[in-house]
Amino acid sequence: MAERTEQEWSNFIQIKVAEVLAQDSFIEESTPLSSLTAPNDPRFPLTIDHTLLKQDATPSQIDMLCDEAIQYGFKSCCVNGLYVKKVTERLAASNSQTITCCVVGFPLGAGSAEAKAYEAQQAIKDGALEIDTVIPVGLLLSDVTQYREIYNHLKTIISASSPVPVKVIIETGLIPSPELKIAACVLAAEAGAAFVKTSTGFASGGGATKEDVRLMYKTVRYKGNVQVKASGGVRSFEACKEMFLAGAERIGTSSGVTLMKNSTISGEGY
Repeated sequence: MAERTEQEWSNFIQIKVAEVLAQDSFIEESTPLSSLTAPNDPRFPLTIDHTLLKQDATPSQIDMLCDEAIQYGFKSCCVNGLYVKKVTERLAASNSQTITCCVVGFPLGAGSAEAKAYEAQQAIKDGALEIDTVIPVGLLLSDVTQYREIYNHLKTIISASSPVPVKVIIETGLIPSPELKIAACVLAAEAGAAFVKTSTGFASGGGATKEDVRLMYKTVRYKGNVQVKASGGVRSFEACKEMFLAGAERIGTSSGVTLMKNSTISGEGY
């Protein structure tokens, strides 16, 4: 297919916005994990990206993150690039099925596509099997539509990461309207994202909500193979259930151990 012009992107996204907003927000329908209702369900740990992304995270804290992920069988350890090799080696030494996930262009998303692509490739070389990257939010909020540039930006990173799947963080708390959230998800899906993800956990405006997750789920369903990751403030199993009912299939959290114990904690971030 020939590359879309800006006007063609605008027309395509307007059609998708109209389609999504025409649907009932919470019609009674099953979602992929709507039947997951207890933390002892063997599917639950496989939804968790066990996360430590604070700038002051120490090597010993990363080791603990890995050991917890191994103990509970989480899907991934999600870390900054500095620790990808360390995490990969520690997980491999235990013969764990847990994989390494790395964030790139994190948390601002304001670097060049080429820099993010290189960062992703280095992370993959060091052992990352999933990449989480941040959409350039400022371009999305531009007074003049920048859909073509955003698409090309994401496509550069996703193509450079192939065949490793990429999750695109749209930073819902900074996006003021459903229409723009839909546009962000469509652009990510069209660029080849494996997931659209709610939040970095670092921006103002809040983390994941069931309303945003539902909107994202409804938006990307047309692709058939794009999933939704809820991250930012998901700290109880009840909150996870809400996200699953809304359509999420992955949870990004630093509270994985607490979730497995079916309790709630307070605090900020992931």
